[in-house]
Amino acid sequence: MIPSKLITKENAKKRLDQRGKEFMVIFVSGSNINPNPKLYKYYWWIYSMESDENSAAEVFYTKAHRLSTKKFEEESIRLQDNKISFAYVNSRYYRLGSIFNYEKLLKENPNIEFAPAYKDDSDEINDEGHR
Repeated sequence: MIPSKLITKENAKKRLDQRGKEFMVIFVSGSNINPNPKLYKYYWWIYSMESDENSAAEVFYTKAHRLSTKKFEEESIRLQDNKISFAYVNSRYYRLGSIFNYEKLLKENPNIEFAPAYKDDSDEINDEGHR
């Protein structure tokens, strides 16, 4: 995994020049998407050549830059269509109101953050039913 502090526009430009490319998309870290949208919620973060921040470290895993799956899809398509390079990550959160043993999860990780139950989630739904 590339440390997010090293993901900068300057380093991206160097990498593009070395590869002789105009555009690239880099998946840095995250989870594969479970097909059942009621089990987990996925949040996404994008650091692009358009970002105001100096590095991905200022974007990744911050609530201010967190995107739902639908918003991530829309933004990543826009960036790709416009050939704007970007790097992205995602993180998986256990949904409340599902099959998990929440007491056990809390005991194992007292700082865990749960996602809202699917029925309580107000984010837009994508074509696969993820919010």
